[in-house]
Amino acid sequence: MIVLSSCSSTRNTNFNSKQIKNKNSKLIIGYNENLETLALIYNLSESGEYHYNKIPGPRATLSKELTSQFESFKNHEAVTKLNKLLNDGFVDMYDILLSLYNTKLPEYKQYAKYPSVYYENEGITAEETQARFDDFNISVIKFYKDADLKNRFKKGYRNIYKKIAEELQSVTPKNNIITELEDYYGVKRNEYEIIISAFSFNGIGRAILIKNDKYSKAACLVTSNHLLESDSININKIEHYNLGYKDIKYFQEIGIHELIHTFLHEIFKENEKNTLLINELNYLFTDSLKNNMKKQGYTDWKTCFEEHLVRLGELKIAQRLGNHDFVTKYRKECIEERGFIYFELIENLLLEYENNRIKYKNFEDFIPELVQKIKSKTQITE
Repeated sequence: MIVLSSCSSTRNTNFNSKQIKNKNSKLIIGYNENLETLALIYNLSESGEYHYNKIPGPRATLSKELTSQFESFKNHEAVTKLNKLLNDGFVDMYDILLSLYNTKLPEYKQYAKYPSVYYENEGITAEETQARFDDFNISVIKFYKDADLKNRFKKGYRNIYKKIAEELQSVTPKNNIITELEDYYGVKRNEYEIIISAFSFNGIGRAILIKNDKYSKAACLVTSNHLLESDSININKIEHYNLGYKDIKYFQEIGIHELIHTFLHEIFKENEKNTLLINELNYLFTDSLKNNMKKQGYTDWKTCFEEHLVRLGELKIAQRLGNHDFVTKYRKECIEERGFIYFELIENLLLEYENNRIKYKNFEDFIPELVQKIKSKTQITE
């Protein structure tokens, strides 16, 4: 049986961690009631209508099936208020990771500020913005109670999460993955979490770093692979269906990929000096590269550069773990299929960082040197 863990107010992931990972692992993998609740509210909103009706199917079979049980809640105040936040531009089309900034439902108290971009709304102060979110969060608590989600998660959906746990057994990353990431990037967090989901629209990977004065948590969402999920699902006979978490390449690539984003958080989200330096390389964002990156959802140079570094991080960690077949195939895939044309250039320059860790305590320290080396190796046009 799956065991729903009793967690502290900020640590609210469910699954008995021993069922998914070795008990000595630093990485927690499981579902999160806060995220599942907000995903359900999104599914019932205008955002859900778009995802389910406009994007070709079959997609999110399990999510659709579960959401259909809550049609009577489409006019709930939480859904109405989310639609208002969406239309006013306060949140994006699937901002479900915002739920992780709050303590475990039904308390749901925000314990860390949202990223600064959420408070940069024209014509409204940061305090007024926060008040809008506080009001919405109260409605989320009401939705959780009105929809009897506590009981549903504990009993009604027990077999669903048990089935997901069974699929995850063979695909989760090695237990030393976090140790290798911490060592390579020179950064440590208090907690690391990969969140899976039954309610989320699938084919999505996202990452956040939640920080306050005493605590930091790296969390990423890895939804199911829509190419593997069964085209129809009977949730009463869930053991007979594929929920989309069986592909080791898919799960590990997205999971590790998103975790690496959290190790680059300070560089791309907080260090203004390094951001300015990275922007000096904007001349490398050629028209052909723009077109290629746009197809993958990357529309600016900073994002393109970060994606180069994240994929190189995947390769570097695979090298450390002795996964040499993956390294060869993934390097070729990134360059030839995905069009990361500066991959080999940056890969070679990273040797300076790897061979001089006394000088560079962490990856953030190396960014100025990396930018200068890239400049020296490329043609700058005025």
